Amino acid sequence: MGYASRNLVENILAQTLTSATAPTLEGRAKLINFGNQVDKNLITNAVLDNFISMADSFINSTLSVLYKTPLKEVADSEFVLALATDVYSDEIIVEDSRAGLLVPGDNIIFVQDGIEERAIVESVLNSSTFKIESSLGLIYEPTYARLIRVRYPDPIPNISARITAASIYDRYFSAQSSSEKSDYGKTQRSIARVDLNNILNGRVVLHGQHRIGKRFASGNLMDRYGLPSTDSDSTRDIGDMP
Repeated sequence: MGYASRNLVENILAQTLTSATAPTLEGRAKLINFGNQVDKNLITNAVLDNFISMADSFINSTLSVLYKTPLKEVADSEFVLALATDVYSDEIIVEDSRAGLLVPGDNIIFVQDGIEERAIVESVLNSSTFKIESSLGLIYEPTYARLIRVRYPDPIPNISARITAASIYDRYFSAQSSSEKSDYGKTQRSIARVDLNNILNGRVVLHGQHRIGKRFASGNLMDRYGLPSTDSDSTRDIGDMP
């Protein structure tokens, strides 16, 4: 998995691609879907992962002047179990009603007695309960277990997802009627470009990452980069994305 999750890419894709009028009266049908089954309206997970990888490579090359790439996941939230987990259940109950902080696709690391197990959030059922994609292999007790969410620092996941969604839209849908880039794709790339320029100009700092600093100076000081005239000079901005 890259900087963006599959769920995040699917959520950012244009709404006109996620639902369509079904030929029956049973409801709405999905016009686009991701998975491994053979289907005429399906983009396989392998193709989706390839687009995410290409977006991540662009992000890495752009930010390599300031940060050591590829970027690292960081722990940004910790949760306390309210009830012990069950190897036959994929529902996790936590204290303090903090499950609402999670979104589908988040990575949770379960730690107990020196053993770690990673799970992916499938859905959030309520403010204290979330569901994971597959059952855990061990039983975790509230007294001893730690639940830690790990993710890439914002806005990296959104940047990767927007570039990926724009590429998929232009290749599979816009290209069928026009060789030009779609307005939707241009909008998503523009948003991603603004976020990248904010990082390049020092207005946004990626915490928990290894910075490339000057000699005899710490690259990990918690302050803004000393870039020349970053508020008025746009020479560090990247150009339009292809």
